[in-house]
Parts: sequence; C-alpha cells; structure tokens
Amino acid sequence: MDTAEIRIDELSRALERLAASASRELLAKQPHWGDAILCDGLVYAARALGTNAPAEAAERWFAPKLAAGPRTNGWFWFWAAEALPALDLHLKTGDPRYLEYARAIVGFMENSAARTPDGAFIPHPPALEVWIDVCYFTAPALALLGRISGDAAMIERAADQMIVHRDHLIDPGSGLFWHVAYVDRKSHSPCLWARGNSWFSIAAPQVIAEIEAAGQFQPLAAKVDKIREALALQLNKVASLQDESGLWHTVIDRDDSYLEASAAAGFALALGRAIRTRLSGLDEARAREAYSRALGAICAKTDSHGAFTGVSQQTPPGDFTFYNSIEIGTAPFATGVCLMALSEAVAS
Repeated sequence: MDTAEIRIDELSRALERLAASASRELLAKQPHWGDAILCDGLVYAARALGTNAPAEAAERWFAPKLAAGPRTNGWFWFWAAEALPALDLHLKTGDPRYLEYARAIVGFMENSAARTPDGAFIPHPPALEVWIDVCYFTAPALALLGRISGDAAMIERAADQMIVHRDHLIDPGSGLFWHVAYVDRKSHSPCLWARGNSWFSIAAPQVIAEIEAAGQFQPLAAKVDKIREALALQLNKVASLQDESGLWHTVIDRDDSYLEASAAAGFALALGRAIRTRLSGLDEARAREAYSRALGAICAKTDSHGAFTGVSQQTPPGDFTFYNSIEIGTAPFATGVCLMALSEAVAS
C-alpha cells in the first residue's frame, strides 16, 4: 500500500466514524439550525462510502418536513439551510417531493425575504446587515435549483449573490471577508472571522460548478471571473495564515486567538475543490500543502466515537475578546461540513 492509499484509508476510516455517529445524532438531538447542513453531509458520505445508510438517516430526518412543508416564517438560518440538502436528496432518490420542498424555500427566499437595495439577502430584518454566512445559505441552492430546472436567470442570480456579498464584505488589503456589513452605517464588524470566511470559500466553487454544469459559463463569464478572482485571492491568504497544526485561528489573522476546527473543515472542502478545478490565480503548491494539513487536522479532531470536536459554537459578530470567548465543543453544521470535506477527499 503506497502513501496515497494509506492516506485515503485514514480519511475513509474517519469518514465512516463520523457518518455513523452523525446518523444517530441527527435523529436523536434537539433541533438546531445546523441540522440541515449535517443532513447534507450525510448525503455526501453515502456517495463517497458507497453505502446508503447515511442517506437513509437523512431521509428519515426529512420525512416529517416533507409531510408538513417548509416553515419559512421562522428564523432565516433554519429554513434557508434546508433547500440544499433537499435538492441533493432529490438528485439521489429521484423523489420529486424534495424538489418541490426546495422550490418552495427558494421561491419564498426570492419573493419575500428582505434584501439590501442592491439585492443581498438580509437574515435579520429590519437590521440592514449583510452576513458572510448567508452567501452559503442562498447562492448554492439557487444555482443548483436553476440547473435542475433549466432556469438560466436563477443561475445568474446565484452568481449575483456571491458578487454582492463580496462587494459588501471584502477587505481589499487581504482578500478576506468581514463577518457582517452594516449597510446603513457604511461600516463592518471589526474582525476577520475564520468560519465566516470558510462559508464564502465553500459556496463560491459550488456556484461556479453549477454554472459550468448548466452550460452557462459563456453568458456569465464576466461574473464567473469575478467570483474566481475573489476566491483565489481569499484562498491564497487563507493558506498563508494556517497554523502548523493544520487548523486556523478563530480570528483568522490573530494568532493570539484560539485554534478552531470548523474553519479547517470548511477550508479543506474549499481548497480541495479549488485544486481539483485548477482555479486560476491559486498558488497551487501552497494550496496543496494547506489542503493536506487541513485534512490531517480534521481527521485528528474526529474522535474515536465519531464526534467532530474543537468547534466554536454559534457566533454572532463582536469584538476580538468576544470571538475569543466563544465556547468550544461539537456542532451539527461543523460535522456536516467535515463530512463533505472528507467525502470529497475520499471520492476524488
């Protein structure tokens, strides 16, 4: 067995532990907004491991939701997050109920959700705020539903969401992203939060991939180039800030903040996608090194019981002291992203 085979074996074992634990957890725990991301991660794991058990757990979690229909009158994070796993379950099972569920969410999002004057979705109206997380909760589902439905205009609107989030939140000096932009005050939260940056880096290649799969690259070339440029600039900086452990600091440019695992899972997922698609402008040698170290770090954070540990808990914006005070533990959104990162690594 060569070195590459040994590494894939290590990743597969970590993925198996994680998927088995997550399948039980999703069905037994108290509801959390991150459960939809965990659900989606199980669909990824089923594909990568060649077993249907993780996807069956995802289907059981979704069953009462399909019966009741989406609840779009609640907190943005809960309902918006459910569109993407519904679409992935539709693609896996062929069940049209998942497609209609996702279509209802996206329809509400586009027709009823609050927005800034330039179109960015607002998670907490009436506060006129743009959050970096929201690009992940909206744009990939728009792009995937647009591809499935043959709706080129919807795919373009997904690209527009990535660009408008970039415009509001990018730090021109580093290429990284602020957590929240306060549009009416023309200001932003004071710290460059690692997990927030990872949401953009996950969403961007996913949107680009759907544009290409739908045959929409040429019509949207200028917009795709903007997203690619932002992603390459961001990931080059991200790779330069990685700790020797393979993790990143929770305030990504402050090594006096603690090291945190969910950002490493997100950046592993994003770096793997960027490398496999030969992202223009990416420092590939440095990205490959960062990717390998990140995969090792998230395997190390997956304990013998299959729990993904070292994750900062729910994090609203604040000052440096606040970010550095958030408790560490496990969280369904982080487990879901870790499942995705390991699944894509194993399957590549």
